[in-house]
Amino acid sequence: MKKIFILPLLFLSFLWQPAATYAQFNRKASVAFSYMPDESKARYSQRVPHKTIAVGNDEFVVLSRSSADAYTVEKYSDKLKKQWTAEVKLAGTETLEAFAANQEAAIVVTHRADNDQGQQQLYGHRVDLRTGKKQESVLLLEASVKSRRASVSISEDATKLLAYRYYTNSSHQIQDISGTLYDGKLQKIDYTSYNLQDTYNILSADVQVSNSGQQYISLISDNMKRLTSRLYTPGSEEVRVMSVLVGGVFSGTTVYILDSKFELMHNGTLYGAVMTAEEPSGRYYSLKTVKFDFEAEDMIFAEEFRFTPDYISQVNALDKSSGGKTGQLEDIYLSDLFLTPEQQLIVMAEKKYTAGGKDAPYFAKELHLFTYDEYMNKDWNSVLMKHQQAPADEAFSSISYNAYLSGNTLHLLTLEELKGKHDLYLRQVDANSGEASAPKAVGLNIANDKDLAYVKDFTAWLSEKNIIAVARPSRKADELRLSKIQLK
Repeated sequence: MKKIFILPLLFLSFLWQPAATYAQFNRKASVAFSYMPDESKARYSQRVPHKTIAVGNDEFVVLSRSSADAYTVEKYSDKLKKQWTAEVKLAGTETLEAFAANQEAAIVVTHRADNDQGQQQLYGHRVDLRTGKKQESVLLLEASVKSRRASVSISEDATKLLAYRYYTNSSHQIQDISGTLYDGKLQKIDYTSYNLQDTYNILSADVQVSNSGQQYISLISDNMKRLTSRLYTPGSEEVRVMSVLVGGVFSGTTVYILDSKFELMHNGTLYGAVMTAEEPSGRYYSLKTVKFDFEAEDMIFAEEFRFTPDYISQVNALDKSSGGKTGQLEDIYLSDLFLTPEQQLIVMAEKKYTAGGKDAPYFAKELHLFTYDEYMNKDWNSVLMKHQQAPADEAFSSISYNAYLSGNTLHLLTLEELKGKHDLYLRQVDANSGEASAPKAVGLNIANDKDLAYVKDFTAWLSEKNIIAVARPSRKADELRLSKIQLK
C-alpha cells in the first residue's frame, strides 16, 4: 500500500470549546437528488474529489453523472431552486479529469484515450453560469497514449487552465513536460516546454498554476531522494529553480521520499510537505515541510518531525478502538495543506486503507495535524481520532473528511456513528492553539443500512455557516436528498 511522511511539532490531544461554538444546526431546504456512482479505479486519490462549487454567496453548481455516457452541470440557488441544467456528453471510454468554476463559467475537463489510434486527448467543456449554455468543446491537448496520462492544473480562481503532458523513457521515468496555458474562456494564451533534462530519475511531478498564469513544477527525483521546484512565467525565458536532497543516509539510516503534497496558496506562495521512510523496511521516518520563496530564491525549511516510538505510543494511547495496536505508523497519507490569515501552515495527513481483497471494506481513521508559524517554526501538532468504515463498492466516497478553513478555525465534517447516532459530525480546530471541539451532530440523521446513504464529493461550504450535502435521511430511506444546512 502507499505510505506517507510528516514534520516535527508539540503534541496536543485535548478537546476545546471555541468561544463561538455553533451549538445548533438547521436544515433550511432539501430536494431529491439523482446520483449515479463513478466506477473509478482511483480509490485512494480521486481525480475530482469536489463536485459542488460555490459561485457567489448564494448560488452553487453541481457536477454529477447522469448516465453511462454523460455528466450534467446544474446550478442552484441557496434555496435549492434549480436554475438550469447542462449536459456534457462522453465518447466511448472518456472519463472525468477536472471540474472548476470562475465568475463567468463552470468548466469540465474530460480525458479520452484511443488505443487503436495511439492517442489521448483532453477536452474542455465550458458552461455559461448565467444562461447554462454550453459552448463547443475545445481540444486542449493531444499526446501519445503510451506516455503517462495527460492532465490539467487549474488556478484557484479558475481563470487559468494548464493542460500538460509527459515525455517518458523506457522505464516510464519523466524526462520532460510540456503544457498549453488557457484563460477562463478556454482560449489559448501560451505554450511551454519545461525541459527537465538536468534532473535525473524523475518519478513524480506536481504541476500547479497561479491566477496570473505562473507555472510551478515540483519534482521528486534521484531515486525518490531529491525535491526540486521550478517556476515558469508566461512570456519569459527565465526559469527559477530550487532543489534539495531530502533523502539519503542520516545517522546510518537510509531514507527516501514516500509521499508528497504541494499547495499554491492564495498569497501566491508555494508550500510542500514530504513524508520519508526507511529503506528497505518502509517504516515511516519523518515529515519534512518547506516554503518556497522564489523571489528570494530561498527554500525555508521547518524542523524535521521524526516519527519516534514516543509519537507512535501517544497515537496508540488516543486510539480507544478494539484490536491490537501496532508499533509503527501504517497507511498514513498526506491529505491537505492550509494557510491561515496569520500565515500559519497546517499540514494534514490521514490514515486510509482497505482490509485487502476484492470485497473487503475500506477504512478512514485518525487525522494527524502539524502546524508552523509564518517563519516555519514548529507551532503545535495533534491527532484527532475517528473510525469510519465503508463497503468496497463505496470505497472513500462516503468516508474520510471534508475540511474548510475560515479565519483561524479549521472546520472538519465526517460521517460517523457516535454514541449510537449515525450522522455528519462537525469538529472545529483552533489554528492558534490546536485545541479541537468535541464532535457535534449536524442533525441529518443519516440512514445506517447497507445502501448508499452519503456522498462526500457533494459536500461544500457556501460560507462559514452554510453547508451543502447529499445524504439519505433515515426517514427518507428511499432517496438521496440535496440539503442545505445552516449553522446557528
